[in-house]
Amino acid sequence: MITQNETFSKFRNNYLAVYLTVMMSDWLQGPYLYALYQKYGFEMYDIAVLFIIGFVSSAVFGTVIANTADVWGRKRMALLFCLSSSTASLIRLSQNYQYLILSHLLSGLSTALLYCVFEAWYISQHQRKGFAPALIGATFSTAIFLNGLVAILAGIVANIAVEFSGTLAAPFVVSAGTLVLAAFLIMRSWEENYGESKTNVTGSVLKSMLEGLIVLKSDTNILSLGLAQTVFECCMYTFVLLYTPALEKSINSSSGSDTPFPLGYLFSAMMFCSMLGSLGFKFLTLKGTSTENLLATALFVSGVSFCSIVLNTSDAALTILSFLLFEFTTGMYFPSIGTLRAQAIPEQNRTGVMAFLRVPMNFAVCAILLHVDAMPMTQIFQICALLCFVGGLTILWRALDPERQNRQTYVAAKAEENHEL
Repeated sequence: MITQNETFSKFRNNYLAVYLTVMMSDWLQGPYLYALYQKYGFEMYDIAVLFIIGFVSSAVFGTVIANTADVWGRKRMALLFCLSSSTASLIRLSQNYQYLILSHLLSGLSTALLYCVFEAWYISQHQRKGFAPALIGATFSTAIFLNGLVAILAGIVANIAVEFSGTLAAPFVVSAGTLVLAAFLIMRSWEENYGESKTNVTGSVLKSMLEGLIVLKSDTNILSLGLAQTVFECCMYTFVLLYTPALEKSINSSSGSDTPFPLGYLFSAMMFCSMLGSLGFKFLTLKGTSTENLLATALFVSGVSFCSIVLNTSDAALTILSFLLFEFTTGMYFPSIGTLRAQAIPEQNRTGVMAFLRVPMNFAVCAILLHVDAMPMTQIFQICALLCFVGGLTILWRALDPERQNRQTYVAAKAEENHEL
C-alpha cells in the first residue's frame, strides 16, 4: 500500500525534476550573456537596451500570456515556455542586433511564464491532492537548495562548453537542448490544471486579468508582497547586468590586469552562496522564525551587500565577497516570497495575480537600465541598496499588522482542519 508520504514524495520529485531541468537551461545562459554581447562589439548602452526590451516584453506581453494559464491551462503554458526560451537561446548565436531584439522579446515572455506558471501549477496540484499546506514551503525550500546545486553545475558546464568549443555562444546551444528534455518531461508526467473551470463559459483571459486586478486592489497584504518583490527583483536583475562590468572595473583598479576572468566559475560560487541561503531559510524556519522576518532579513542584508559593493570598487576580493553575500540573500528570498505568495493569493487567480506583481518590477528595472550610461555604477548600486532597505521596512510593517496576523491564523486553522478531515 502506498502511504500519503510516498504519494507526496513522488509528486514533489516529479515537480522538482521538471523545475530543475528548466532552471538548468536558464542558468546556463547567465554567466556569458554580457560577455557574448561584448564580444559581438556592442557597447554598454546597446546591451542595456536589449535587457530593457526583455523586461518590457515580460511586463506587457508576459502579463497577458501568463493570465491565459488560468484559463487555457498551466501545462500548456509551461510547454510554451520551453518553446519560446529555446528559440531565444538559439537566436543569440546571431550577431545581428535586430535578431537579438527578437531574442529578448521572446526571453521576456519566457521569464514571465517561468516565474508564474510553474509555481502556480505546483501549488494548485498540491492543494487538489490534499497535502498539508506546510509542505508547500518545504518544497520551495528544497527546490531553491537543489536549484543552487543546479546553478553551480550550470556555471561549470558553461565554462567547460566555452573552453571546449572556443566560443562564448556554446552555453546557449546546451541550454536549448536542456529545454527539449524539460518539454518531454512535462508532456509525459504533468496533469493539466486551471485557475478556473475549463467548462466555465464566462471564463476568459480578460476576465482572469480583471479579477486579478481586483484582488490586488482590495488586498494590501498582497500589495506589500508585491512591493518587496518589485524592489528585490529589480535590484537582482540590475545586478545581473552590472556585476560583470563592475568586476572588470574592480580588477583593473586593484591589479591593472585585463586578463579574462573565469565567469562560469564565479557564477558557480555565487550560486553556491544562494544554496546556502536556502539552507539558512530552512534551518531558521524549523527553529520557528517567521517567514516575514526571514524575507525582511534577506532584503536588509541585500541592501548591506550593495553598500559594500559601492565602498569596495577598487578591491576585487571584497567586491567578489559582496557579490557572494548578495547571492546568499537570494537563496533566502525566493522560498520566503514563494511561501508568502502561496498563503496570500487566491488559487483561482494565482497565475494572473503573480504576473501583475511582476509588472512594476519590469518597469523599475527599465528605468534604472536606461541610465546606465548617464549614471556611475556606484550610484546605481546605491539606489539598489536604498530600494532593498525600503522593501525590508515594508515587510516588517506587514508582519506587525494585527489584522493580517488574525486573518492568517484563522486561514491556517481552517486549512489544517480541512486537511484533518
